[in-house]
Amino acid sequence: MTEAVIVPTAECDAALDSPPAEAAVTNPFRRIDHIALAVVDLEGAMHMFENVLGFELKRRLTVEGKHSGMISAEFESNGIRFVLCQGTEPESQVAQLVKHFGVGVAHIALEVDDVDDTVQSLKQRGLSFDTTVIRGPGLTQAFSSRCINTGLSFEVINRNGEEGFLESNVQQLFDQLEQSGKY
Repeated sequence: MTEAVIVPTAECDAALDSPPAEAAVTNPFRRIDHIALAVVDLEGAMHMFENVLGFELKRRLTVEGKHSGMISAEFESNGIRFVLCQGTEPESQVAQLVKHFGVGVAHIALEVDDVDDTVQSLKQRGLSFDTTVIRGPGLTQAFSSRCINTGLSFEVINRNGEEGFLESNVQQLFDQLEQSGKY
């Protein structure tokens, strides 16, 4: 039997080699805001969330980049939020994510009081970010680099009046990731 060797290759994996920062004992995260899932069949996943699990469909969104696109559906039930995402072309970010990491959790969004401070603190601890801080009316977000070890990316988010997701913020995210070749 061959033993698996995990080699840190993504920026977030560099944090594995860093000793815990003193600031690590104080955790800026308040709660999980939402979980984004990468799917290959949005309609089938929507059926499961709506008709089987009983979540309420809040909104559907289509985002077009220069080279690819994404369709998504936002669901909520009792304060629990999921965002289902499907790529529209084989080259799209979501399709590339599925190709390299499989279907499932794309990112976990963690609510914080101050996105800028949290990003700075996490960078000092060794976590890299694929986006700048994305700002919209009532919504501020940033997305970490994907960890090759877990396949996860984290979003840090602060809501100040916006309960859903702003199309302009989603477009900025999509454009930044497309420009950098990240997924």
